[in-house]
Amino acid sequence: ACVAYFFLWYVPDFSEEAKVAWYFTWYCLFQGFLSGIHVPYTAMTMYISKDQRQRDSATAYRMVFEALGVLMAATVQGVFVNSTRVAGDCAKNGEESSTVAPEQLDDEKRSYLEGSIVVIATCVFCSVVCVLGTKECDDVIEGHSDGFLTGLRAVLTFPPYVRLSLCFLFLSLAIAIVQGNLALFCTHSLDLGDDFSLFIIILLVSSIASMPIWQFILKKFGKKSAFAAGMIIFIPILVSQLYVEDNVYVYIPILILAGFSIAVALLLPWSMLPDVIDEFMISTGERKDAIFYSFYVFFNKLAAGLGLGISQVALQLGGYVSGACDQSKDVGLALRLLVVPGPVIFVLVALLLLWAYPINEARRVYNIERLEKIREEGEQKQDSPLPPDEYTIDQSLSYESVMVTSTEI
Repeated sequence: ACVAYFFLWYVPDFSEEAKVAWYFTWYCLFQGFLSGIHVPYTAMTMYISKDQRQRDSATAYRMVFEALGVLMAATVQGVFVNSTRVAGDCAKNGEESSTVAPEQLDDEKRSYLEGSIVVIATCVFCSVVCVLGTKECDDVIEGHSDGFLTGLRAVLTFPPYVRLSLCFLFLSLAIAIVQGNLALFCTHSLDLGDDFSLFIIILLVSSIASMPIWQFILKKFGKKSAFAAGMIIFIPILVSQLYVEDNVYVYIPILILAGFSIAVALLLPWSMLPDVIDEFMISTGERKDAIFYSFYVFFNKLAAGLGLGISQVALQLGGYVSGACDQSKDVGLALRLLVVPGPVIFVLVALLLLWAYPINEARRVYNIERLEKIREEGEQKQDSPLPPDEYTIDQSLSYESVMVTSTEI
């Protein structure tokens, strides 16, 4: 992944078609290798501890440092690139764009490479710390090698996972559309393009600062309630985009509140996934953690791809001209409509799916107690001289029967 990231910035002097092929190839490799890191890294949440509270705490720390990593990467690239950036200039008021000297372009290319080296070094250091500094804990509930397709069918037909994943997909899609068009929206709808870097920093800092608050809220009121509250807050923030004009002091408070809501999307879905896996283990007696996390990552990336496609279609219909400094008023209106009605609808759909999500706080507590009992029984069986086959977990329980049992309790 680090090698692919480096070659994204190192582009040889090829023809335009060859450069596109070069970048496309290395970008696909980078995303593929990045998924190879992301899936096992996120799945480690289930293996570093059996305690649900420790898992929730680890998830909170992971998302805080992930947001800090994004902030650091943006800062590093800004430090290296801003002083040499000359590409991307465009014509204004009918004037021809200024000619850029080859030496200036070489300086800009070198600054991108230097910034990428710093990011790669940081990534390698953090990866080494993660590999050498963490240890997987043993569990009496083991996974069964009954085939990938069988496990995949069991996971993708498990009701709590289907509802939580679709909720995550629609919420991620709403955020992807807003995030992917924020630069254009600030430039052509708000006339605040010069302050875009400041807006990104405010958004990231607000998200990072609010994660401990949401961690406290989910402990106090439960994950499902906290998740719903965060999405409900996000709706008026999105609607306000229709009425904001070119006033930076009005837009900054909106961004702070937006960061507060985005922190929910970063923290709560990943904090709720271990609860679904615990539910699956109780109802089936099996572990399919890798499949659960891999398709969760897939839904996240699918949302990013769909958001990009929807944005391209909307901008084309609005008459957006790539590379032009001055766009028509229709583009500004199209951007406002792009970042408001669609994302609001997607958030509402996510709320409906969350409402149908069956694991509330009482059910989660029951699962924790049930798993502790299963583990205690498993540890006793491991110490027993009787054959282990006589002590297998009853896998005949269906999800519905487990839910009925917990309701009766």
